[in-house]
Amino acid sequence: MNRLHLLLIAVLVLLPALLLAGSAHAMSAMDDADLADVHGQDGVTLAADLDIKVGSFVYSTKSASNPEGGSIAFNNLSLRGLFVMTVDILNSSGFNTAMGNSMAAYGADGAAGMSRLLASGAYDGRSDVIQFAVPNAGLDHRLSPSLGIGSITMGNSSASFGSVSVSNIDLQGSKIWMWAH
Repeated sequence: MNRLHLLLIAVLVLLPALLLAGSAHAMSAMDDADLADVHGQDGVTLAADLDIKVGSFVYSTKSASNPEGGSIAFNNLSLRGLFVMTVDILNSSGFNTAMGNSMAAYGADGAAGMSRLLASGAYDGRSDVIQFAVPNAGLDHRLSPSLGIGSITMGNSSASFGSVSVSNIDLQGSKIWMWAH
């Protein structure tokens, strides 16, 4: 490389760094009155407008050991609609409360259910848990996702069982928890 190339590279690398350094500010203390106006929040919220199309989903029992096996195909699948989801990290205490409350909402003893979950080894009682929740955001139920299946066919036949539609799958109030073990 000649000196001109090295000079150009140095300018292109150093110029942005110098500009950023000139705009940097040190952190400063805040008094209680200013701090009262600061709002923090954990987690994230996702909103989705789904328009998913799948050509077909096929289940087959054909294999090397069963060459005469059959199949069923679900054709022209679609999933369309809106939903809002929050993603939060719960500590073990927060998860214990959330899961226990969900069990109690179905009439089960939440504390006993959590004890069985711990005794089974499915949850260690210490780990943080990711919570995916679809809050009751008051969305019009007509916006909820709908699933469509254009046709259902069997292998070796062009005849169809018809189509299936599941409309307005309202997920508001649902929660999914995920943790490693």
